[in-house]
Amino acid sequence: MTDATTVEAPVNRAKRAPPTAEEIEEARAKKQKLQKPEGMSKSEWKRQLKHQRWEESKDEYRQIKREKKKAAAKRKKESDIVVPKKKIPETQTPTDVSVIMDCDFDDYMSYKEIVSLSNQITRAYSSRRHSDYQVDLTITSFNKNLKQRFDNALSHYKHWQNIQFVESESLAAYLPEDTSKHVYLTADTEEEIQDLEPGYTYIIGGIVDKNRHKKLCLNKAKELGLKVARLPIGKYIEMNGRHVLATSHVYELLCKYFETNKDWGKAFDEVLPPRKVKGKVESGEKETEGGEENDDEEEEEVGEEESLQKVADGQSVPAENNA
Repeated sequence: MTDATTVEAPVNRAKRAPPTAEEIEEARAKKQKLQKPEGMSKSEWKRQLKHQRWEESKDEYRQIKREKKKAAAKRKKESDIVVPKKKIPETQTPTDVSVIMDCDFDDYMSYKEIVSLSNQITRAYSSRRHSDYQVDLTITSFNKNLKQRFDNALSHYKHWQNIQFVESESLAAYLPEDTSKHVYLTADTEEEIQDLEPGYTYIIGGIVDKNRHKKLCLNKAKELGLKVARLPIGKYIEMNGRHVLATSHVYELLCKYFETNKDWGKAFDEVLPPRKVKGKVESGEKETEGGEENDDEEEEEVGEEESLQKVADGQSVPAENNA
């Protein structure tokens, strides 16, 4: 008797039709009209053009995202997989540990990266609500483009509870005079943290920059005279280059540290994608290369306020199948 192997037919993807002569001519004319304003840097000009292209194509982009979500929801329904809604615990065990997400990097990020950061803050808030342990969360330097993003697209944040948004111009303006129990978490140090100490405040850099700005958080911590440390990443994660995690992952790891009885190994295993964790990579899981702080594709803009509200409430939002 011969075993039969079912081979799934490849998905036929519609190819975009080549541009017509009129479209090519129109694109050339448009490019000729665009000239860098006098006094503007080349990088700033590129950033503006990129934002303009995004504005012109965002409606089409969002329509594609909606169709992907519908398809994912349909596949999920057909597979009879029921993902239970996370429950908010009636009470949380105090930890006497608090976290500051330092978002004083607005000027270093593109519009798309600010969108990604806002989504990560939403996921961090969801972790804050649904953890069995109380790890206080404060968002500092909540101003400029980041605040505008929340006000325009994620206005429900105004009703969030047990999270503090501080519009101070800088982290320094918020910190107390005595910062001996404040630790800035950064991948750019050899000092590894072993335990989360009661009474301490841990600072996470709220930035998505695809590794363009080296040692940004480390240099800032030095300027402010703050202690620095990194999570014990090397023991548990298989990564190339700098060991940098998404902002939301770092906060979730701090919560999970307490939920796993202070076992970093279990915390990493439960929070991070399988390709990042030692053992899972070696046992055959495919490892792919991601970005810097914005490691997962799900961190890209989802477009609708409703989807992120579901994330904040702990509901399952269908993952996208990115080819």
